[in-house]
Amino acid sequence: MRHLRDLAVRLALGEAVGDELPMAAATALVEGADSLALRELAGLSKGESREAVDLFRVAMGQLGKPVPDGRGARLHRMREAAATILDGAGDPEELAHEIYWQACYSGSPELRRVGDRFLELYAGWGVTHADAEASEAAMRAAAESFLRAHPA
Repeated sequence: MRHLRDLAVRLALGEAVGDELPMAAATALVEGADSLALRELAGLSKGESREAVDLFRVAMGQLGKPVPDGRGARLHRMREAAATILDGAGDPEELAHEIYWQACYSGSPELRRVGDRFLELYAGWGVTHADAEASEAAMRAAAESFLRAHPA
């Protein structure tokens, strides 16, 4: 289901995912997800992108995980980056930049404030923060606060 959710987010952000959808649907069926539209989607061939996208939207709705709007997709990406910071995986500087970037294009003043906080942390990560441990702790605290305020 995670792969389907990732495809839904990518679709909401305007990425071309149509050719990936039939195989993703087939994999999801094997993993236990099931809906009438998902079955139909799995039977499409690679060249039927437009049909695949339409069926994917229906299938995600039937599975109770509708394709988000752009703001929802950006919020999802922000949550993923924040969770990755807390897991200690990835480059905190790059993850902070991802949160900032998604917030900038979310259209939400509230998320923009979150993005600005991560920009502040991102900008101060290098030379201006002599204490790398303190910088990382500040980044983790901001990520934890964001996830608490914006649960999935």
